[in-house]
Amino acid sequence: MTFGARLKSARNSKRFTQHQVADALGLNFTTISKYENDKSQPDNEILHKMAVMYDVSIDWLLTGDPGGKNKAGGRAKMYFDGEVEDLTKEEAEHLRDSLEMFRLLKEKRAKYDSDGTSNK
Repeated sequence: MTFGARLKSARNSKRFTQHQVADALGLNFTTISKYENDKSQPDNEILHKMAVMYDVSIDWLLTGDPGGKNKAGGRAKMYFDGEVEDLTKEEAEHLRDSLEMFRLLKEKRAKYDSDGTSNK
């Protein structure tokens, strides 16, 4: 399933129309259509708002992986400066969402730069 197909599936599961989503996000409904047809991708802010609106993770929208589930059943851990820290579910989800948004932005910037359209 593509990114656009996951967006459409999530929207349909909430029984929203493209117009309703577009109005809630301050966008034109054709923009939502472009996202769902893999013709365009939302910026990080819109992606986050859509994930909240659809009650899904950014990780799932981007990759299809439900994420956030520690298969061992234990708490999430973070290694920082050689120290191990336990994370709450909320902290782990926030860090995962932030990392996914960072990676998406980095990918977009790399594509933008490789297209030769940057103003360097």
